[in-house]
Amino acid sequence: MFRVFSCLTAEHDWRLVLLAGLVCFVASIVAVSIFHRAVASRAWARLIWVAIAGAAIGYGIWATHFVAMLAYEPGVPTNYGLVLTVLSLAAAMILTSGGFGVAVNNSGQWRAAAGGGIIGAGIASMHYIGMWALEVPGRVTWSPGLC
Repeated sequence: MFRVFSCLTAEHDWRLVLLAGLVCFVASIVAVSIFHRAVASRAWARLIWVAIAGAAIGYGIWATHFVAMLAYEPGVPTNYGLVLTVLSLAAAMILTSGGFGVAVNNSGQWRAAAGGGIIGAGIASMHYIGMWALEVPGRVTWSPGLC
């Protein structure tokens, strides 16, 4: 636990961490507002609003994560693979759109839970693909003690 805390306090630029939090906050407000429009709409308009909401929050999630990754200063040169970085953005947008699409229909609480699960999978996918895109010299290993 202290290793994670130390990483956050010593190896991150707090200005960028705060910017990432602000990006997340604004993107969430925008996406929820657009999602409410989707719920109030019908047919093609609903589909369009769901796609816009998914794109907005998908991009917001990705931007939050990417800015937070830019805040990370491990003491060695870092780079980001373009293909995996773009793939992480696509995963966030596509899966969150799918989650909103499932949740938008008011035919039961299970749809909201399933939609939330899909959105959560989109966030997790974006995170792992985005971390995979981080290029550092040396070998990256998993540390179970940090879990």
